[in-house]
Amino acid sequence: MKTTNDTLRISSILILLTMVGCVPQSAYHAYEAGGDSFALHDSYLRVDPLEYPVFSAIKNIKGPTSKFNEARGWYRPDILKEYKWEVSHAFNGKYLIYSEEYNIRYCLFVEEDTKIASEICESQETSFWGGYKGKGARSNVHVYMHANGSAYGFQFIRNPKRWVLKSDKISFFRVADEGDWSGQPWFECVERCEKLVNMVE
Repeated sequence: MKTTNDTLRISSILILLTMVGCVPQSAYHAYEAGGDSFALHDSYLRVDPLEYPVFSAIKNIKGPTSKFNEARGWYRPDILKEYKWEVSHAFNGKYLIYSEEYNIRYCLFVEEDTKIASEICESQETSFWGGYKGKGARSNVHVYMHANGSAYGFQFIRNPKRWVLKSDKISFFRVADEGDWSGQPWFECVERCEKLVNMVE
């Protein structure tokens, strides 16, 4: 068990290393949160979406609010039935699903103060020499979901297009389940449903 002194000492070291760029901020958050949280580059957890089903919401659902928003308060876009969601990451029997349409809506909100939100979030062309055109928000929004379509939290993964330092591309993995997640299941399989057998929990 960590003593108070140990906790303060390690926290101080992590804060210092984070400030000088040696340790990603996400590592500090993971240490403080404890439990099943951890810090890692998401590339180690990515899966081939084609090996898994495609999901859609059973109906339009009000997006649960969450305090874990790097950019703008408590806002979460509604989860609309028309959006398609694919499995993007899998680890420890957990699955993350991702929707490009949902993330564009999220990006447009968190980037609205830039006055070029449409270029950042919706452009099909990516700016090569600096700038954020076509690169999306600083973090992409994913949803934790069981194979039966029950969702139970958000996950924010650092968007590598928006970060330069390798340490800044490390994400803090934590089930952000604040808000109202009742009325499950929210999702149903709409394509490649034979791949449901690959979602082993």
